[in-house]
Amino acid sequence: MANELQQNQQLTNLKTYLSSKTETLQRLAPKGVDINKVVSVALFEAAKNEKLRECSPSSVYTSLAKAVELNLVAGGALHRANLVPLWNSAKKCHEAHLWIQYTGLIDLARRSGEISNIFARVVYSNEGFLHEFDLEKGDVLQHKPEYDTDAGQARLAYAVCYFKDGSRQLEVMRKDEIEKIRNNSRGGGSSGPWRDYAGEMWKKTVLRRLLKYLPLTAEVKNVVQHDDDVQFNAVEIVEDEANAVVVEQAEDKAGAEEGLASSVVKRSKKTTEAPEGLPR
Repeated sequence: MANELQQNQQLTNLKTYLSSKTETLQRLAPKGVDINKVVSVALFEAAKNEKLRECSPSSVYTSLAKAVELNLVAGGALHRANLVPLWNSAKKCHEAHLWIQYTGLIDLARRSGEISNIFARVVYSNEGFLHEFDLEKGDVLQHKPEYDTDAGQARLAYAVCYFKDGSRQLEVMRKDEIEKIRNNSRGGGSSGPWRDYAGEMWKKTVLRRLLKYLPLTAEVKNVVQHDDDVQFNAVEIVEDEANAVVVEQAEDKAGAEEGLASSVVKRSKKTTEAPEGLPR
């Protein structure tokens, strides 16, 4: 009973805090976005995730502010982005962070206006796969998925981008390359998205590498940097009296940019703590 009362109080506190920020969120959101629905999704995710309920309301708000500014869905059925509780070893508590899904990166990449199609796939050990380079044809890739029997173990992933001018860009990553990135990720331990959604993380990893070669908008470049910070660096969230978010790169403090919500986000040293499960 005491535990249930505590959970209800945590949700009540979060609802009260987010309700006080709806006007600010509405100003940040693109036209047509229903902020009340966004807040409802966040509360629904918190009701399902104990660690997310334990996060400070300000960190949940900051993540939502980032999500609405980018016109992504924080949690819910579309899976463009999720609210993920990450352990802050300095403060000894969980804080919510916006974890962008590979489908969210695809959505953002398409906003450049130059891309006609972009996708990522995982290749399994019992599937046919060929990748070679021809001086006349360029990259040649053939993938024959296995649907009738066990596809086997994941062995590589690839991402392809088709441009509107008819050209294309391709990236292929081996299992050892992907596992190396997993081992350096904050979510690469015994819990978190790499365990619960391995296939999605394989796709996201190869897609992120492909994005390096694409004509991205400044907005998308900032999103990729944000994703780097969340996955590979400890990010400290501190309340700011000026009601603004400042993203400060550790190597360039003079170049801090004014951002979103009522907090200050600073990059600090890399940590190995993993998220306590990625909300669906």
